[in-house]
Amino acid sequence: MVTYAITIIIASAWLIKMVSDRQVRIVKTPLDVPIALFVASQLVSSVFSIDPHVSWLGYYSRFNGGMWSVISYVVLYYACVTNFSTSGSNEAQREDRGSKSSIIYLLLRVILGTASVVALYGVAEHFGIDKHLWVQDVQDRVFSTLGQPNWLAAYLIALFPIAMALALQTQITKLKTQNNIKVPNSKQFGSLNFEFPLDLGFWIWSFISVLFFLVLLFTRSRSGLLGITVADVLFWVVMYLSTKDVKRILPAGILLHVLFVVIVFFNGTSISQIDNHFTLSGIQNIFASHTASKAPTPAPPASTGPQLEEGGTESGTIRKYVWQAAVFAWQSSVKTVLIGTGTETFTFDFYRFRPAGHNLTSEWDFLYNKAHNEYLNYLATTGLFGLGSYLFFIGAFIVWFIKSQILSTKSKINLKTQIQNSKQFGNSEFGFPLDLEFGILELALFAGWISILITNFFGFSVVIMQLLLFLIPAMAFVISESESKMLRVYVVKLAVPSWISWLVAISGILLVVRVGSYWYADKLYATAYRLARSGQYAQAENYDLQSIAINSNEPVYHDELATTIATIAVSLFDQQNATLGGQLANRALKENDLTLMTSPQNVNFWKTRTKIFYSLSAYVPKLNTDAINALTQASALSPNDPKIYYNLAILYGRQGDNQKAISLLQKSISLKRDYHDAYYALYIFYIDLKQPDLAKGVLQDYVSHIDAKDQQFTELLGKMGQ
Repeated sequence: MVTYAITIIIASAWLIKMVSDRQVRIVKTPLDVPIALFVASQLVSSVFSIDPHVSWLGYYSRFNGGMWSVISYVVLYYACVTNFSTSGSNEAQREDRGSKSSIIYLLLRVILGTASVVALYGVAEHFGIDKHLWVQDVQDRVFSTLGQPNWLAAYLIALFPIAMALALQTQITKLKTQNNIKVPNSKQFGSLNFEFPLDLGFWIWSFISVLFFLVLLFTRSRSGLLGITVADVLFWVVMYLSTKDVKRILPAGILLHVLFVVIVFFNGTSISQIDNHFTLSGIQNIFASHTASKAPTPAPPASTGPQLEEGGTESGTIRKYVWQAAVFAWQSSVKTVLIGTGTETFTFDFYRFRPAGHNLTSEWDFLYNKAHNEYLNYLATTGLFGLGSYLFFIGAFIVWFIKSQILSTKSKINLKTQIQNSKQFGNSEFGFPLDLEFGILELALFAGWISILITNFFGFSVVIMQLLLFLIPAMAFVISESESKMLRVYVVKLAVPSWISWLVAISGILLVVRVGSYWYADKLYATAYRLARSGQYAQAENYDLQSIAINSNEPVYHDELATTIATIAVSLFDQQNATLGGQLANRALKENDLTLMTSPQNVNFWKTRTKIFYSLSAYVPKLNTDAINALTQASALSPNDPKIYYNLAILYGRQGDNQKAISLLQKSISLKRDYHDAYYALYIFYIDLKQPDLAKGVLQDYVSHIDAKDQQFTELLGKMGQ
């Protein structure tokens, strides 16, 4: 919501500037065609989506990736590159290129400053500042203000090279000043010695880079470690190859990496192959194992339950199933192959196409609204068109950077030749091919941007990462711009009256207010949700109605209201107030109807409908059939969900169809071999049908093949005379 509001403010100010200048001026960039194709792919996918509401606004509570968010990022990209660029400006403005680039430099300082606050809170979190607020063990894997460790890791490593670049840039600038380097008036380049103590600015930026590295280790993110390794190697290798004056960068690089090694030595990386041999605790364990090698090895503790209940499934296994679902969704039809199921509709894809093997993981009943792989997410939801344009966007920026490096190298060679011919610099080597003031920063931006591509492979973007994905190239273009690489400009004359500026300003204010009202509606909904879970249904209903009054188009609000009203209706039936209870029951169903009209592919909304019918069927028995019909529809949208078949079995059992119930329970068990509740329900049904041998066989099957220590089933077998 903040991003939307800021985008509206920036876009409004930009439009007012255009009206004032009587022209539309948009800088052309190397990414224009890729961005146009990417936006087109998202638009087509949204128009033909299985859930247009989600495709335009994004999945509720995670709006990033919806069509409106894509438009916002693109607007910010062009606003940045156009208003900070000197292309198309007059001569006086072009001479002010340094100040234009300095705005980017200042922006990056602000970005690193706020990231430092986030990182410092991550350190405090590691030491328990808010451990009482979370269900998760936040001391073990910190996430600071970003909500998830991998997101925090991705955020920090994208900025990590920039902090190092500013440290290096500060030191180079100091040395340049100390040696009185004057280009091209100086007659002698001089000998540059890396002197200690280093500049204060160097230590500040170095501290920030070390801080980011430390907090990354606190996240225990493996994708983050891979991303920072690639970004770090890319930055320093290209830097090394770009200069023959190694002594200007090597000492700083060595110093920083010594600090990184020291941190790893004492903290570890959470990767056993590294920690077992290169950390203090690992070395201590090696010595301890040698000491204890002569002692008898104690037997491992006996298992007290199924493996999946004793610990979570390895994340790589879970990702495998989620990725498979993405591929299955993409392959499901010609339409999905080309344009996918719809922008941001992966939640529905996963329910429909998740492999049965996922039911044996510790997260078998979790909701996945992203594919945990940005590329597969685009493939499933926007097809070849979406993924292809996204990869085109990535490739175009990589190609531009490589070409920029080559052109800079050629410029360096030409400049060196001119210097040697004029004999102004003696026999000295001209080191960096890039502008000393901004070239290092350009390389750092690119290295950080590459790290985003890596972390996105094992996860997905959140708002800040998507902003960086678009704004880092924009900032790189502005920084690299020079008279020889001036960007071209689209210019269209405007013949509009000046009062249009007031219209734009008023429209912008109204849109910001509207965004604020969406946020407030969400706050009301969250309050209602908490009240309902604490049993305060009357107050919850009031807040639900307020949220719907502000944003009546959000199906999640109607779904929550339907659940709350149905609960109140059941309470009234219990109090023998059938008239009012019936009225509220009808209201609940109407709210659910509104929900399903907007999002008919949402399995959870069909489950809500089932719960409403189920809870009311105790007073109106014929509604049990409606509950079965609703859950049957849910099973069509999520065919490999064992819990749906388990609940269907219960519903059929309530109306006396035990054979159908048994068949559904057997299907449920076939989908989830260790489903304890389904085994127990199947046992109960066989007992009711006077088939004790089959009931006993169910218990024996579970104890023999799933969990030999299950106390409940063991006791039941004992009573049956095992």
